[in-house]
Amino acid sequence: MDDLTTSLAQNLTISLSPADLQAAFSNDNNDDDDLGRAPPRMGFNTKPKLCQFILSRRNVTASVPLEIRPSGCSTGSGLFIARGEQDGIEAGREIYRSKPLMLAFDGAGDDGWCHFCGGYFEGYFGGEKGGVRVCSGCGVGRFCSKECQKLAWNRFHKEECKVLKSTPGIKPQSLLAHRLVWFQQKGYITTEQGAMIQGLEAHFDEYTREDGGKTTEVYDVAMAIRDVTGEGREKKIDVGLIWKLVPQLWTNCVRLRGSSSRETVAFALELVTAMINHSCEPNAFAFLEKGEIRVRSLRKIAAGEEITICYIDPTVDVKSRREILMDEHFFECDCARCKDEIETQKRRVAADGETSMATVRQAQISMLDLIKSAAVTACKYPGVYPDFANLTVVESKMNTIMKNAFPNFGWGDDLDPVPMVRLCLSVLYLEQGKPAPALRNGLRGYFARRGGRTGPNAVNILVDIIHVLIAASCLPPDSPVLKDVSFPLRVDISNVMYWYLYKACKEAGEVFGGDCEYTKAIGNLFAKMMAGLPAGASRPPEEDFMEELEGSLRRVVEWAGVWVYEGA
Repeated sequence: MDDLTTSLAQNLTISLSPADLQAAFSNDNNDDDDLGRAPPRMGFNTKPKLCQFILSRRNVTASVPLEIRPSGCSTGSGLFIARGEQDGIEAGREIYRSKPLMLAFDGAGDDGWCHFCGGYFEGYFGGEKGGVRVCSGCGVGRFCSKECQKLAWNRFHKEECKVLKSTPGIKPQSLLAHRLVWFQQKGYITTEQGAMIQGLEAHFDEYTREDGGKTTEVYDVAMAIRDVTGEGREKKIDVGLIWKLVPQLWTNCVRLRGSSSRETVAFALELVTAMINHSCEPNAFAFLEKGEIRVRSLRKIAAGEEITICYIDPTVDVKSRREILMDEHFFECDCARCKDEIETQKRRVAADGETSMATVRQAQISMLDLIKSAAVTACKYPGVYPDFANLTVVESKMNTIMKNAFPNFGWGDDLDPVPMVRLCLSVLYLEQGKPAPALRNGLRGYFARRGGRTGPNAVNILVDIIHVLIAASCLPPDSPVLKDVSFPLRVDISNVMYWYLYKACKEAGEVFGGDCEYTKAIGNLFAKMMAGLPAGASRPPEEDFMEELEGSLRRVVEWAGVWVYEGA
């Protein structure tokens, strides 16, 4: 520890005492009295050389200079576009990309990801898996090649395999806490990284408070880590240290989605991204691509402006967002979007005259439970829950909930969580081979959600609609759906599908970047579709096509019953 103290004092000029550094990573600290105290915390913005180290690491590539300064969103530090950058950064630009210190995948939806290199090896748009190697020991670890499997085994999976086998449902954040201890024991954690991790926000007091805290869960994870580290009691990591470490990992691990997914696929400990604060209406977003965290702008970010991302799924309703943020990050978001959505609900409650905010909230919970049952329970237990598997019944129940909540005013397709529920119904109907109700629900959900919002979720939703349009345009001539005279003509469906595919190509390039595999996959599909058109046929965005599209789009959305319509 003397070497650690000397190194930090000489190279970083930070005012940490030897006792503070001892607490960062030490096998010798056995003071059980520390168990009930929050660990000491540094303010990164007050340590210029530490901030410089965070931003200048070899595995961080930034397109504009960045700064760590006091946040305007929280009491801690934040990540900013440097004040000296006259033009800031435009919308749809990469701010930076970085290689995480550690990356662990969420077992709920990570089948297509390599657990070592972080690459995605399952084709988009229904491509076949290739080269998947599943660990025979734990049955959880997945690797894209024999080489990645071997490298993972030597670096961390040899130890993790036993944990995953005994606790296959372990949280990725908790798995990373295990890995961090192993990395320290193997000498993978530098002195600078150790000091930085020690200074991360832990919300220690909130996690361990008597009323509503998670003391038991934190302690159980800490003891589990201690039990699998070292050999012999004298070599085991002090549980008091791990007791402080676990909340730090839970608080600062970044949720990551893949470009083609709206769900979390992995959690990462990455020190630059850990500096970014939350907003439900962020100016940037982070996603996982080829083992890297990529952070891109959603709108123009001025020089000197703080970068924000949404810590959770931004498509959920405001009450759910606030509940999740309070449970996981111990704050209630009060951004402009949250305020606006609460006020919208209050106005509609007042206009109806026979409902209340409490009634609306209960209706939201009921709808979310209903769609979750249809999407998860019915699929997991086929034939056991016929009402949840029958989507017509599910949709009828949803309409009843909406009517009971707003007996006079009517719920409206644009009030959360209805847009998200309709989009989920669209996917579920398509999985059942029913493109007509899939198209109706998909279009109603898509147009109700738009509201000028752009970003990764908008692209993903558009791609879902494209899948439905392709299925509807390929219906066989004897399909019962086509006997319905009100159903849109095949040419109208095809026109809308071509337009949305062109639109998805353009928006994916702007949102994810042209080098993103998802963008390339959408572009390849568009090129394939265009190549199949007859010679001389108009294509988007040619003028003749756009003139024909206007009528096709109007007829399709009118058939779908869309009442929140903002054009193409």
